[in-house]
Amino acid sequence: MHSIFEAHIKNKEFDHGYLMSGGILASLRTSFEAAKIILFKKTSDVDSVNIGCRLETHPDFFYKKYELFGIDDAREIIYKASQTPLLGEKKVFIIQADSFGLEAANALLKTLEEPFSGTHFFIVVSSTDIIIPTLRSRLTLIKSNPESFYLEKEKKENCEKFLKSFAGRRLEIINSISKDKQKTLNFLNDLEIFLSWKKSSPLILEEIEKAKNLLPNRASLPKMILEHLALVLPQL
Repeated sequence: MHSIFEAHIKNKEFDHGYLMSGGILASLRTSFEAAKIILFKKTSDVDSVNIGCRLETHPDFFYKKYELFGIDDAREIIYKASQTPLLGEKKVFIIQADSFGLEAANALLKTLEEPFSGTHFFIVVSSTDIIIPTLRSRLTLIKSNPESFYLEKEKKENCEKFLKSFAGRRLEIINSISKDKQKTLNFLNDLEIFLSWKKSSPLILEEIEKAKNLLPNRASLPKMILEHLALVLPQL
């Protein structure tokens, strides 16, 4: 993790805006970690086993992935940032973008120059080149790479075991995991890291991302999500 960001997490004090560049997975994980601290700073919830799921349904938390972040998207973010937080005093926005429209970037400038009280922005990109210099200058640059996070030996072995197994064996493996949303989220994160290291097809990683996006939905059942992955992910 970047030394500046380590200090901010340690002190639980954050700048109003960050440009997270480099490894997308590492950048997202550090952004989500910071969001947990910011939004749950004054409660014991920061250490709760269910925080991963509750963060994504927190009314003052916003995360979205964009192929192109356009002017309408910028206006939506600016409007949401201008609203009073529903819980506590903070709002967190994580914007993941493959490309950034010039008009959208210019629209965000004023918000980042004079941020609304209690708002924190994390703009996640693979390269700073897609962000205009004037917008970059308003953000604290944090560079990371895919190797910033690693899997413990046991987690790596669990992923290998799951991915090398046939569908029937996979269903047995996920039986205990699927009984808990946080365990399911942790397993999906581990699979994502493992498959990234294996340089798997983007379509495979997209299946993992879809599963993670479905998990916070109250109507979604972890068992059904994992069963779907057990059937569709190719065998290693």
